[in-house]
Amino acid sequence: MRLMHSILSMILGFSLMSVTYADKADGGHEQHAGHRHHDAHVHGMATLDLVMDGEALMIHLQSPLMNFLGFEHQPETAQQKHIYRDMLQQFELLETLLTVEGASCHAESIEIDDVFANQNEAGHTDIDISYFLRCEQPDKITGLQINLFDIYNRLELLQVQMVLPSGQQQLELNPQRTTLRIN
Repeated sequence: MRLMHSILSMILGFSLMSVTYADKADGGHEQHAGHRHHDAHVHGMATLDLVMDGEALMIHLQSPLMNFLGFEHQPETAQQKHIYRDMLQQFELLETLLTVEGASCHAESIEIDDVFANQNEAGHTDIDISYFLRCEQPDKITGLQINLFDIYNRLELLQVQMVLPSGQQQLELNPQRTTLRIN
């Protein structure tokens, strides 16, 4: 899992270097959507990295656990344990994250990091989930409908960076804007 996440991060990093350098060359002004800070832990915000290569679609979601549970500590009560188990089961379903428009894709694997192994000194906990999809006729994909906002009302902003055959793109989604256009 860590290896695939590292490869995905490396691909995105190299592919988006030109975007970052172009932003800095633009008079040194930083653009909100042009800079990503993967180590930032902001409640209400998550990141989604997406790489499409042939029939393979690799997606990595990173988010503070607060966005999905309402707490970030190890579940203690029966209710918290139920909420936590329900969240894990939800993320085992591709439909929780997204719906592919225009083509058929199936999950070859969905990997969820050990959530509480990622807890930092301040008690903040992130969840890292990687989806590896195989798509039939990927050139027919028109978009991805992100379903997270319908399920998790604490999620307010999703920072997305994509590397597609047609190029690279960075954008932000929110409860009013939930679709990524692919072609």
